[in-house]
Amino acid sequence: MLLLCLLLCGAAQAQELLIVGNNYSVPKIYAEVDEPRGMLVDILRYADAAMPAHSFTLHLYPWARAYWMAEDAQAGIVGLSWTAERQQIFDYSEPLFYDEVLIVVRNGEAFDFKDIDDLKGRRVGIGAGGSFGEEFEQARRHGLFQVDEDNGPVSRLNKLLAGRIDVALINPGLVGLQRAIAQDQKLLAHAGDIQALPRPLKRDANYLGFHKRLAMGEFLKAFNEVIRRGYENGDIPRLLERYQQP
Repeated sequence: MLLLCLLLCGAAQAQELLIVGNNYSVPKIYAEVDEPRGMLVDILRYADAAMPAHSFTLHLYPWARAYWMAEDAQAGIVGLSWTAERQQIFDYSEPLFYDEVLIVVRNGEAFDFKDIDDLKGRRVGIGAGGSFGEEFEQARRHGLFQVDEDNGPVSRLNKLLAGRIDVALINPGLVGLQRAIAQDQKLLAHAGDIQALPRPLKRDANYLGFHKRLAMGEFLKAFNEVIRRGYENGDIPRLLERYQQP
């Protein structure tokens, strides 16, 4: 179980923080030969290097497991979307990254998407334990659409091709869609049979969060300052440039 070494160790020793996240959201955050990779990983490593009083350890799991660990106060969690329910559980950082959530459909089944109501009656594929913000969660609770959960975008897109869902939500943006297709021979062979709607579901802010029981407010103030400075001086945008191509 995580905990914050500073409570047990001398003040001169770095505070050890366990942070968990999703292991299959290429190129945002994923595991490659058990090594954390991706945009959010690079942002966390940047912050880690700028905060010598802290030492970050990052472990990636299927999202549902990572979320359970964070909800149980065993770890911080990166890649967290904001919802009113989660706000009661977690203290949030400032946004680390905004990712575009694409609505992907089979060719010939495109529709004019303007807002969440346009998903009415559709079977919508998302990752297990995933969420895309408060509006999405309210619509889900009211039964506007049916949610089908899976273990990653490759599975989701194959379900879409097979007609088992009507919509696959894929992030981050076209790069995320193209990277998912490139991982699977069947998807490569049928890439022309699916398309992303012109308008995304949303630009979803991704945060670092800690359970309120861990009382990480002071850490988050310092962390937020590092993130703000990294965007203002161009350091973080430069880190992310290499992910802009499929």
